[in-house]
Amino acid sequence: MDPRAFSAPCLNRLNPQNNKKVNPIKSCLGVFAVIGRWPNWERYFDLSRNGLKVSLIILALCLGPLWLVAWSIQFERASLLSIDFVPPNFLSYVLTVGLLLFSFPALAYLAAMIFDKMDRLRPWIITRNWSVFCLSFITGAAYGLFLLNSLPFVIANGIGFAAYMGVLAIDIRLAHKVAGFNLGAAILIACAIIGVGLTFVM
Repeated sequence: MDPRAFSAPCLNRLNPQNNKKVNPIKSCLGVFAVIGRWPNWERYFDLSRNGLKVSLIILALCLGPLWLVAWSIQFERASLLSIDFVPPNFLSYVLTVGLLLFSFPALAYLAAMIFDKMDRLRPWIITRNWSVFCLSFITGAAYGLFLLNSLPFVIANGIGFAAYMGVLAIDIRLAHKVAGFNLGAAILIACAIIGVGLTFVM
């Protein structure tokens, strides 16, 4: 699919008159469609303004499964160092991870404004938010299994690392396929997004 060619179904779904209820399962399947080669990936998402609002709520819900990640890492650290377990500070966690999650819409808006891609901004943000939600859910599930003594920490940590690197690959794919940037620019933008996110974590 030529990233410069935005299909008619996608453009139609940007029309507020075509608003529909968001189907979470269908949207999660849409993640595989948009990062893969499934035809008509647009039909899996609500690309209206309401769909954008819902995707931002979904992005905020990522704080839940990612909390399991922070808790697990702190727990494993205490076990290795033979010290008392101290839960992560919830306020610091929300501020840090919240900034990490919501830095993308701001950076996407800036990139779209500079490179004249404002017509692609909404679907770009929506598809990315759902992609991050799916990866967060998978990662949270892995660390949750660790806390239940059903999965070794090294495997859960490996899944978490793979998911984090997956965000970079997905950012490149979405910037190229959905936002319409050429491959070189898509790689540069994706690396910049990850880099800014790392500054919040550190």
